[in-house]
Amino acid sequence: MKVLFVTGMHPTPGFPLRGIIIQRLAKALEEAGQEIRWVRLSDERGPRRYTRARPRVRQAVAEFRPDLVHVHFGYSILAVPRVPVPIVTSFHGDDLNGTMDEAGGLSFSSRVGIAISHYAAWRSRRAIAVSESLRDRLRFASLRARTVVVRDAVDTRLFHPHPGDEARRRLGVDPGAFLVLFPHDISQPTKRVGLAQAAVAELKRTVPNAQLWIVNGKPADEMPWYYSAADVMLVTSAREGGPSSAKEALACGLPVVSVPVGDLQLFSDVPEHTRLAAADPGVLARAIGSLAPLPRAESYLPRFLQLAATAREITLVYQAATGA
Repeated sequence: MKVLFVTGMHPTPGFPLRGIIIQRLAKALEEAGQEIRWVRLSDERGPRRYTRARPRVRQAVAEFRPDLVHVHFGYSILAVPRVPVPIVTSFHGDDLNGTMDEAGGLSFSSRVGIAISHYAAWRSRRAIAVSESLRDRLRFASLRARTVVVRDAVDTRLFHPHPGDEARRRLGVDPGAFLVLFPHDISQPTKRVGLAQAAVAELKRTVPNAQLWIVNGKPADEMPWYYSAADVMLVTSAREGGPSSAKEALACGLPVVSVPVGDLQLFSDVPEHTRLAAADPGVLARAIGSLAPLPRAESYLPRFLQLAATAREITLVYQAATGA
């Protein structure tokens, strides 16, 4: 099947990690026999990045003659003119969740974006959400009915455990520290780094060597070493689509503690190595402590959350959209 990807989620010189999961998905789909071509949106902000891309999308459809157009991130539907083939849209998080402002509410621009994402779902023959909670953000039953949950998956050829001691030596990390990994963008209010800091401050009452280890902007190929060097990963976000980092951590043998957000199914899939905890510093600290003694000998990621399995699921969505 010939598939045209349209998205602003792709690595650029200014944002080398953005959309890396989409790039990995495209590779997995190609390995499964699909032919992928891209229209990548520019880095400029505002609606012009979409309107300027419309002629390129129209030209790509005319030249490539795809079986369908796959839009990644709801806003990107604005780059797609009327086309003679079905559209599939994948929702990844902020497109339906919105983003928080400094006051803790939704920003005006993200409210507009949520409306655009609903328009994307309406235009799409089929849609994909990365978690049940994200699909539930669609306000209309008719849109939810055409939306399939295909959860974020992990390329286990890249994300797998490394020996913890070796990882700490490689990264120059204190071998005696208890490291609580926070691999989230702390510039985003929705990630709630303050809650993570408060939780680790509580943890230090019983684990004096505990440290919050904030890791951002590292090369994607290096992240398995960071996961392998840590003792536990912490998620304190107010809203999430996945997050994919939780699955990457589990693939590297790193337990995960999270507030109830994003792909909640993960915590029943891997109950021994995950904990859900209320957004309270003391409760989170106790949850972290309950995971600390677990062994770190192998990947904790279920096979059905590996990238090849997700490529098969998305192929079934393509077949449903095209009637193939």
